Amino acid sequence: MLNVNRMRMLREVAERGGIAAAAETLYMSPSAVSQQMAVLEREAGTPLLERHGRGVRLTAAGESLVAHTDRVLTVLEEAQSDLADISASVAGNLNLCSFPTAARALLIPALALLRQRHPRLRLHMSDLEPEESIPLLKRGEMDIILSYGYDRLPEKEDPSIERLLIMTEPHNIALPVDHPEAAHGGPVRMADLADEQWVVGRDGSPFMDVMLRIANEAGFTARVDLHSNDYQVILAAVEAGLGVALIPPLARFSTYPGVVFRDCADVVINRQIVTVIRKGSSRAPAIAAGLQAIREVAYQRTS
Repeated sequence: MLNVNRMRMLREVAERGGIAAAAETLYMSPSAVSQQMAVLEREAGTPLLERHGRGVRLTAAGESLVAHTDRVLTVLEEAQSDLADISASVAGNLNLCSFPTAARALLIPALALLRQRHPRLRLHMSDLEPEESIPLLKRGEMDIILSYGYDRLPEKEDPSIERLLIMTEPHNIALPVDHPEAAHGGPVRMADLADEQWVVGRDGSPFMDVMLRIANEAGFTARVDLHSNDYQVILAAVEAGLGVALIPPLARFSTYPGVVFRDCADVVINRQIVTVIRKGSSRAPAIAAGLQAIREVAYQRTS
C-alpha cells in the first residue's frame, strides 16, 4: 500500500524541482527525503525519480503518481470535512493567511466576526504574498488564504486547491496632485502617461507582470524603476511626485491629499480577490465559518 505522507513528499519534490529544495520546505534533511523516496519507490514497484543534471526529475510513473496524489489528498480532505460536519462544532484551530492589503481591509474584520460568533475557535493569522502562502496551504499549514489575480494573467490550474471569487476591483490611476493630467476630472489614458515613471510591485509579482502587459496594450514600454509590494509605500512615492501608479480600492485606507485618482480611459484593469482552500475542505465547520465571515466583509465593502 502506498504511503500518503510519502506521496505528499514526492509532490513537494516535483513542485520544488529537487530533493534539497523539498527537504528545506519540509524541515527535513535531504538524506531523510531521499530515504523516504526510496521507500516510496519500493512501495510503487517502479522508479519515480531519475537523475537530471545535478538534481532529479520525475519519471513517467512519478508524474502519474503525483497526479493521483492530488486526487487522494482531495478525498481525504472531503472525509475530514464530513467527519467534522457530523460533529457540527465550530471549534479547534483555524489558520488564515492573506496578502497584506486584504489582511487589513478584509481579514481583520472577518477575524473579529469569527471571534464574536465562535469563541471556541482558535484563530491564527499571517500576512504573506500568494506565492509564499499557497505552498503552506497545500502542506496543511494554512486552512484559508486570501489571494488575488488579474483577468489578464490566467491562473495555472492546480487540482489540489479551490479558488472562490469574493470580489472584483477595478483599478484607478494615481497621479501627483500637481500632475497636468490631474487638472481635469475625467478619465486618463494610459497612453498619455507613456513617458512617466511607474511605481510598481517587485520583479516577478503579478502586480509587476500586469503593469507591463497593460502598458504594452496601451502601446508603450513602461519605465519601472521604483518597486514595492506595499501600496502605502507606492502612494507615498506618488504623493512625493516620484511617479504614477495603478491602485485598487482596497489599498486606499485613508485620504491622500497629495494624490489624485482617475479612471483609466483606454484599458480596463480588474483584480479578482479570491479565497483559496484545499479542494474538498469547504464543508469543515471551521473553514466554512471562516469563508462565510470573509464573504460577508467583502459584501459590505462592495455594497
